[in-house]
Amino acid sequence: MELQLQKNELIAWLKTLAGATILSISLVGQFAELKTNISSPSRLAMAFEQKVDFLDDGPYLVKYDQNQGSDEQDPPYTTFAMAMTFKAQLANHPGKLIGGYDALTSAASDYEYLARISNESYGLVGNILISLPQEPNELASLQKVLAANSVVYAFPDGTGTLNIGNVKMGNGIHS
Repeated sequence: MELQLQKNELIAWLKTLAGATILSISLVGQFAELKTNISSPSRLAMAFEQKVDFLDDGPYLVKYDQNQGSDEQDPPYTTFAMAMTFKAQLANHPGKLIGGYDALTSAASDYEYLARISNESYGLVGNILISLPQEPNELASLQKVLAANSVVYAFPDGTGTLNIGNVKMGNGIHS
């Protein structure tokens, strides 16, 4: 099944959706691509509620499958890390690519994520929300991945904003 919704409508719909699997979600009429491996409607609603500029107002096209008789409860994920990465070719060095885009998008597949990928004139730009794992060792591993491969990353600090206390510079330009 398919629906086309604005961001605020999408969030409200996802919160009420039970027993369904999200198959895909895309921005209608945009040159940017959305990627996600979050299939749970409630977790996807939480991702869209994050206060980040790269998630536009829409409209979004959602493809979903209504499961029959699903009583499964989603675990309570309430926080997401945010990262920005890119892959660009240097003007004075044809064929020389910089940025941690490939490494970060590959590593993000180990976690639940929602990403907006834009193909700009200078290369690819990725803005990614990653659901924080519950296990301390997985959380530490995620922090290392983001520090090594993103240009900028942030972990939530309870303020609900990106600020000097939670935004860090990564090493993703040199990856």
